[in-house]
Amino acid sequence: MATLGSLPAIDDCIETYLAAYASFGDNPFSAVNLADHVDDEPSASDVEYRLTLLVAYGLIDRIDDERYRIRCFPDESPTRWREHIAERAETFHRLVTDQATERQPGTDGSNVELLRRDEENFVSVFVFDHDDVESVATTAATALTRDDSVAGIVLRASGVHADHVQRIADHLCTPDITDRTILERSFEKGFSDVVGTSKDDLEFRLFLQTV
Repeated sequence: MATLGSLPAIDDCIETYLAAYASFGDNPFSAVNLADHVDDEPSASDVEYRLTLLVAYGLIDRIDDERYRIRCFPDESPTRWREHIAERAETFHRLVTDQATERQPGTDGSNVELLRRDEENFVSVFVFDHDDVESVATTAATALTRDDSVAGIVLRASGVHADHVQRIADHLCTPDITDRTILERSFEKGFSDVVGTSKDDLEFRLFLQTV
């Protein structure tokens, strides 16, 4: 478990994070913009370093080469912060396991997580709150190339993001999705499930069949 002493520049990072929240709220900002609002008057390069750490800590998102946005807000519940952290952990887990599989001798990285529904297999595609249609389509296309014997994909997300998943699924089910993304086929909506043992740990699953 990480302790405060094991997190680089944590005190400076927290001060910078709180200054960003107080000054910009949920609006994008740059290191140069933020430098004037931090009490210890750091240089823009120092702020850039702190923001890089805050991105790694999961408190801030980098939205392009120069701009950032608050990811976890101080007035959100601990449950919501755990969801943000879980999303980041899921992303790292997926990236690490993909790389590890590709580096194993004698493998081609073809193993994917499957869910079975009505005697058919569906490739798991995890959807996070920062994902858009293009990123989900890319993940789905990659997964489908690793196992072409499946009936389609199953979009999986925290229960609180069910509406976000539904909106993305609506796009994936349009005929022109193959023109706008690297997908070779579109989908049609099938069944949906909500699984979990408590209201704070629910997973929404939406099964999409290839057309």
